[in-house]
Amino acid sequence: MAKQAKIKDIAKMAGVSAGTVDRILHNRGKVSQSSRQAVEKVLAEVGYRYNIHTSAVALKKGYNIVISMPTASPGEYWGSIQEGIEHALREYSDISINCRYAFYNQFDVYSCRTAFDSITADSPDAVIIGPTFTDETIGLCRRLEERKIPFVFIDSAIEGTSTIATFTTDQYACGFLLGRLLHSITPEDSEFAIFRNTRVGNRSSNNSVERKKGFIGYFKSIGMKDRIYETSFSVLDPEDNAKNILEFMKSHPSIKGVAALNSRGYIIADILNDNERSEHVRMVSFDMTTNNVRCIRNGSIDALLCQRPALQGFLSVKTVIRYLLYKKTDMPLHTLMPIDIIMKQNLDFYNEFIEL
Repeated sequence: MAKQAKIKDIAKMAGVSAGTVDRILHNRGKVSQSSRQAVEKVLAEVGYRYNIHTSAVALKKGYNIVISMPTASPGEYWGSIQEGIEHALREYSDISINCRYAFYNQFDVYSCRTAFDSITADSPDAVIIGPTFTDETIGLCRRLEERKIPFVFIDSAIEGTSTIATFTTDQYACGFLLGRLLHSITPEDSEFAIFRNTRVGNRSSNNSVERKKGFIGYFKSIGMKDRIYETSFSVLDPEDNAKNILEFMKSHPSIKGVAALNSRGYIIADILNDNERSEHVRMVSFDMTTNNVRCIRNGSIDALLCQRPALQGFLSVKTVIRYLLYKKTDMPLHTLMPIDIIMKQNLDFYNEFIEL
């Protein structure tokens, strides 16, 4: 990651003190004309971007932040969150921040436990958490609370914890909207399938649980709860996916609507498309990943529900930094992201959210 020059570096390059650079950036105090010219020349050379949220306090202390979230790859959901985090770190690069990622496999509860155990061993100043497994997250939060280490949630809210901020969508509302949308694009006599991931440790993610509740809640509200079937597929062990998914669909021929509860809907869509089944089945999944966008374009996925992952990542870092600097945050305790509905017709208007 290319970092912006720090105030102390600019001061050294200009041959002045860090305090002089700070006074120029914040337009306070007297500074000689020669010093101002020297500093402004360096600022132009390094392409410095002044950030109104920083102050001289940033010169006096460095901060250690740990970010724990599922392993991120470019073009995937958590990759977009990481892009937002990296963007924020660049914007605040004149603050001395040592950032470490504690990645874990979101489909393996034991990987999550290992990553979480490494966090408290570091004694960080703050932690940003992307929770997948509820019990493990609560355990981590208890340890952080005991040490008075502030933490922020992204992607999922965990009740009963003392987070300073949370950035997520309303997951129940996502599930309810998923059901309503799928119902609106399928024939009246349709039945529906929920596809969830299998995970090592036999645990469901917090978001999937809430989305499932919302999905069933919608169909219950219109008296169609008995038309829903549920099955699973594997991300870690995909060899049997095609066989299992096709057998499931064959045994339920009235299924005309498929709901994938996370961002891996393309796995199901590709299998149905490769076996000439997607033409008769409408499908909705989550998030503008590279593969899901591909499926929107070829028509094997009809719609995606999206939750501004890059913005979540950016705001989480901004909130942590403001809390460390000023012991306060200008964000509410729980910030709900918009739920965007992306279809083929409006896909190109959302290019800013994904590298296609």
